[in-house]
Amino acid sequence: MEDLVVLAITMITLGQIGFCLPQLLSRAFHTQTYFPLAIFFVANGVIALGPAIFLLTPAWNTIYIASIFPAWLLLGPALWLYVEGLTSSTPWHMQPKHAVQLIPFVLGLIVTGLIISLPLEMRQSIFSDGADIETGFPLVVVVSMFLAMLLWAVQSGYYVIRIIIRLSKYRKQLKDLFASNEQRELGWLSWVLLITAGTWFLAFASLISTLVQDNSLFSYRFGTTLLLILVWTLAYWGLRQKPGFEGRYADDEPDISTPENANSENGKKYVRSALGKDQALRIADKINTAMEQEQLHLDPSLSLHKLARHVAIPPNYISQTLNETMGINFFDFVNKWRIKTAKPKIIANEDTVLNIALEVGFNARSSFYKVFKKETGKTPTEFRKSHHA
Repeated sequence: MEDLVVLAITMITLGQIGFCLPQLLSRAFHTQTYFPLAIFFVANGVIALGPAIFLLTPAWNTIYIASIFPAWLLLGPALWLYVEGLTSSTPWHMQPKHAVQLIPFVLGLIVTGLIISLPLEMRQSIFSDGADIETGFPLVVVVSMFLAMLLWAVQSGYYVIRIIIRLSKYRKQLKDLFASNEQRELGWLSWVLLITAGTWFLAFASLISTLVQDNSLFSYRFGTTLLLILVWTLAYWGLRQKPGFEGRYADDEPDISTPENANSENGKKYVRSALGKDQALRIADKINTAMEQEQLHLDPSLSLHKLARHVAIPPNYISQTLNETMGINFFDFVNKWRIKTAKPKIIANEDTVLNIALEVGFNARSSFYKVFKKETGKTPTEFRKSHHA
C-alpha cells in the first residue's frame, strides 16, 4: 500500500511537470527568464522519477542513481538564474558569464560517467548490497559520489543565501522606483525558497542517514509529498509571474534624458551628480507642489519615471532629492501623500475603508492598512475613533 501511494504521488508530480514544461519553453522563446525555471522543473522531474524506477523497472536502479548527481547539482543554479531574471532591472538574457554556474553540474556528469563505467555487478554490490569498497577504481567512484553530495550541500546553502540577499536588494530598489509594489514584490518566492531549502535539507539529511546507518531518515511518502508541494507551488506562481522588468519602463519612459554620469551602485549613487543643494530644494518644492495641486499620488501606477516626465526633471535628480534632501524613498513619499488625502475621508466615515484606499491610489486594502498604521501608529478605525474622542 505504501508503494502504491508513493507511486501515485510521483505520477501527480510528473504530470504537473509535464503540464508546465511546454508552456515554459514556449514562453522562453520570447522571455528567456522562463528558461531556467524550465530547467529547474526538468531536474526535479529526474529526481521525482526515483520511486517509479525502483518499483516498476528495478533493473535500471543503478543508472537512475547515477543520473541523480547532475540533477541535484542543477537545482541551485537554475533557481538562482530564474530569480536573477525575475529581479533584473533590464530584460534578462542568458550570457556566457552564466556558464560558470554550470561547473558543479558538469562535475555531476563526470560522477555519473564514473558510476556507469563500473561493471553492473559492482554497481549493484555498492548500491543494493552495501558492500564495503576499500581499494581500486570502485573506491575512487565512491569517494567522488561522497564529494559530489558534499558539494551539493554547500552549493545549496550558497544559493539560498544569495537569493535572499538578491530579493532584499530588489525590494529596496522597488521602493525607489514605484509607489505600488503589490505585483512586483515576489513575496510568494520567499515561501517557495523556504519550501525548497527545507526540502533540500531534509533530502540531504535522509541521504546521509542512508549512507551511514543504511536506513533512510524519512519515508519515501514524506519525501515525494514534499517534492509535490514544491513543484505545485512553483508551477502555480511561476506560470502567473511575469519578470519584474516587464512593463516597468515601456509606458513610463520620461521625455527627458538621464545624465550619463548617474551611478546606481549603493553608496555611490549620486557621487558624480551635479545636483546642488539649492537646486535640490527647488526640486523638492516642485514635486511637492505637483503632488498637492495636481494630485499625482492618486494614480495607482505612479512611478518615479512618470513623475519625472510630468515635472520635466531627470529621474535620478528626483531620486537624489528624495533620498538626500528629504530623507525618504519614492515609495514612502507618495504614500505619505496618499495617507494625507485619506485621513479626512476616514474621519468623515462616509465610505468603506476599501473604497477610500482605492480612491487615494492604493491597489489593495491590506497595503493601505499597512502604510496607514506606519504613518499614524493606528489602524483607520482607531484613527477615526481617536479623532472623534
